[in-house]
Amino acid sequence: MAKSQVGEESAVGCQTRVKRLHSTQVARSTCSKAKPSATVKDITADKDTSKDQFSVEKLDGCRSGNTLDLHGKGINKIHKFEKLPGIKILDLSCNSIEEIENLDNNYEITELKLYGNNIRKIKNLERLQELQILQLQFNRITSLRKGLLRLRKLQRLRLDSNQLICVESREFSGLSQLTSLDISHNQLSDITAVNVLPCLEELLASHNKLYGVIDLSKCSKLQELDLSNNKISEVQGLSLQEMLTSVNLSRNVLRSAECLGSLCSLQELNLADNQLKSVCSFSEQFPNLEVLNVVNNYIDFRDGLKSLAQCFHLVELNLDGNITETSEEEQTMHFMEISYLMPQLERLDGAPLNPSNNKKQNVPVMQKTPASGSLESTQKIASCMMDFESQVEDLQQSLAERFSQVKNLMASLPKKLPFKPSHTLTARLSPVPIYGSQPQTSCRSRSRIEEARSFAAQHFEK
Repeated sequence: MAKSQVGEESAVGCQTRVKRLHSTQVARSTCSKAKPSATVKDITADKDTSKDQFSVEKLDGCRSGNTLDLHGKGINKIHKFEKLPGIKILDLSCNSIEEIENLDNNYEITELKLYGNNIRKIKNLERLQELQILQLQFNRITSLRKGLLRLRKLQRLRLDSNQLICVESREFSGLSQLTSLDISHNQLSDITAVNVLPCLEELLASHNKLYGVIDLSKCSKLQELDLSNNKISEVQGLSLQEMLTSVNLSRNVLRSAECLGSLCSLQELNLADNQLKSVCSFSEQFPNLEVLNVVNNYIDFRDGLKSLAQCFHLVELNLDGNITETSEEEQTMHFMEISYLMPQLERLDGAPLNPSNNKKQNVPVMQKTPASGSLESTQKIASCMMDFESQVEDLQQSLAERFSQVKNLMASLPKKLPFKPSHTLTARLSPVPIYGSQPQTSCRSRSRIEEARSFAAQHFEK
């Protein structure tokens, strides 16, 4: 079955925080047009200043607190800075820098921004022992080598949108405190090296050349994972990640989600544009799931919908582009069934289901259109029909139980009397004379009279 275009990465639903990290791509295009500012021209043209040094006085206009902002200043070479006391953040992004150099005197820097340049090698960072954040995205880096080995306090590293072909375990061996790594938009075919990062919480490796089986069994603290837009058929070791809350495996070749194991903390799962055929195990695998995107797969929800309804925390569901009914009437009934089975659901394929919930959360609601009004009335009718069907089912079940009880009782009764009644028992069971009744006798009239007198004297004496 041909797949639709509904499952683009921008599909409403399981969007991870990777998009905010890639926002600098727009910034780079803007930076490429930036012209050198008058401040930098004055600095480099100042005859009283050494050719290989920036003057602290001339840089005062670019300084704000503990930040030195040289973003988009047209710099093509990092000149030797004089010692910059108090500078913690150095921004050299969106320039034309080709080589990292002359930063030895500024070992107090905790954040270094070098994204959007023409850097090919990572080097000369050994003296920056306090560095915690390093941004090298949108450069021309092909390998890491020994450039990161001594950055033992580094916590966040961005290497996305470079030309990395391979990363090795020894190149990451010194990054014992690294919590966030972005290596997306490269040409990597293997990321096994990330297993040497004991504190890694966020791994973004989308848009690479990953294929086959990916093993992440040693990333025990992983919370967010993005492996979208690869050729991955299986991911191993995720069942050991007890803190994993967000997984994006869209646009791969997964045929089953069983390889993910049981993820009790998982809240967001994106499996769009794969080859899945069933969601029957999701309620057991992901009991706390809140957002699910499975558009453009081969799932027949007529079989798995009731199982998926057991995900009681699910508030956003995207399932378009799968095997569904063809007629409009059947699609409407399918939609009504989902609304009934999942009353907590707030969005279905991007459309809001419960606008009242949005009002309570102070979220702006779009003005109702005729289509939305019709949709709401359809949902009400569907709800009434479902309630009626539920009552009928309950009544049928009750009648069936009562009939079963009567049937069992009748089956327990004996078919024959357990004994043959005797004459003595028959005599005992004969009616006892009561007050006002006539005495019973087989005698003739005289004897009857005598019995009557005796009976009267006995019962009617004053």
